[in-house]
Amino acid sequence: MMDNEIHDTLYTYTDEDGNQGEDLREVQLLESFSQERIEKLTNLTNLTNNEDRYIAYQAMLILLSWGIDVGFKKPHRIYGEDNVYDVISDALYISTYNTNDEDKIVPYIKIMLAMYGNKFFESRLKYVLLKLQNTSVLIPNIKKAIETAIANERYYQASQLLPVIAKYEEEALDQYVKEFSFFTKYDNRISHNLKEIQNYN
Repeated sequence: MMDNEIHDTLYTYTDEDGNQGEDLREVQLLESFSQERIEKLTNLTNLTNNEDRYIAYQAMLILLSWGIDVGFKKPHRIYGEDNVYDVISDALYISTYNTNDEDKIVPYIKIMLAMYGNKFFESRLKYVLLKLQNTSVLIPNIKKAIETAIANERYYQASQLLPVIAKYEEEALDQYVKEFSFFTKYDNRISHNLKEIQNYN
């Protein structure tokens, strides 16, 4: 059972009107946080018992969202959640608002892209890529992620990265549009991503 101090460290927040609440997402979105809380969260990421892994995971998500260096050293330790990579991607997305150092994020995005074709992702990584200012440096990694996802018949997942291609390398888009138009017969959700590319070209 989680003790009160851990619970408060992970979940309690005070909003702009001074009202207190309990919600992990709201904690991730905090714009100011104490050094004491950062230290407590850092300690929680070091928990290794099986029953504590989820606590460590949540602490890591908060630190990632806040742009705290130690948070960026932890994602490789977390496994076993169906949507874990989307949740980590979401924390990275939040961190783009809390840090001006995108170079800190890029190495972890590369790791996520290397896993993209083999693991379950929904859409959060796409939003991180669209938000970053220097996504163009990741284009080779993005193309490789698309190829691997296609090879594994994850057609919809592969199509999630099409808007990123449209935004950063429009000249490569025609080939992908033809290919994914064909794949819509396997998964009609692909058509939504094909429509979304119109926002970027």
